Amino acid sequence: MTPSDLLDLVLAPAQPFPRGDLKGFLKASIHVQSSLPSDFDRLAARAAMAGGRLEAGAAGHQSAIRRLFPTTPEDAVTAFCVSEDKGPKPSAILASLVQDGDGWRLNGMKRWGSMSPVADILYIAASIGEQDGRNQLRMVRLPKAASGVTVDTSPYERYVDHMPIADIRLTDVHVKDEDVLKSDAYVSFIKPFRLIEDVYSVAALQIAIFRLGRRCGWPEDLLEDILGLVMQAHVISQTAMDRPGDVLLMSAYFRASISLWSRLDEGWRLTPESDRAAFAPETGLLGVAARAREARRQAAWRDLTSG
Repeated sequence: MTPSDLLDLVLAPAQPFPRGDLKGFLKASIHVQSSLPSDFDRLAARAAMAGGRLEAGAAGHQSAIRRLFPTTPEDAVTAFCVSEDKGPKPSAILASLVQDGDGWRLNGMKRWGSMSPVADILYIAASIGEQDGRNQLRMVRLPKAASGVTVDTSPYERYVDHMPIADIRLTDVHVKDEDVLKSDAYVSFIKPFRLIEDVYSVAALQIAIFRLGRRCGWPEDLLEDILGLVMQAHVISQTAMDRPGDVLLMSAYFRASISLWSRLDEGWRLTPESDRAAFAPETGLLGVAARAREARRQAAWRDLTSG
């Protein structure tokens, strides 16, 4: 998608997808200008239909996963399952993946599996054992319908207006060898996911808010600034998103996005309560993992200075 295509998509008049059917929203056919749409193209097309924060966040979340796993089937809803009882730290990932004939056996428990209740495919981090005192991790691609997979939503019943969440129990799940991704799961997938998801989810929310603001008559200068941030996110998506310069560009984008949230009050005052409620809470998405982003920003400057 070129910048012109993105502008055309975001500016085009359209009605949001009816709220209340998140899986239907994610599976609805979308029109993308490019014959080979990127993950950001899909994000923009989905976010342009989003009727609220939940749909926009899910669009960004799904596109971030697809960036890391580009062979994901076109219409699949996915979940990225890393956290366990002690969180997502590599040393805390105890789900075990053991070779079994020409395949593998997977056992363990995952917590906080965002989107897993409605997912078709689960991407699961598991340990194949330790080497030199370091937990060796692999990502497993698993159909949620696989035998031995149990999804439990009961611990998260109080989370309303939130992406669906569940715990996932894995009991002697047979995994085909081709569904075990052979690269280091932490380096290739877990470490980059949070930063990519932050950019994609914020960009999706900005697209949805821009379109809401146009319908509700928000001030033009505010809409222009939102549109500028969307275009900045598009540029970021075309970088590797892991080099020092990429991290600094993302840092500038996050800082400008945080500043933008503090200026939206005038727009929200012009917005009908039903629409405003769909985007509540009306603050940004960047509070979580702020410390990790700051650490990466400082490391990027150190790398550039030492280089």
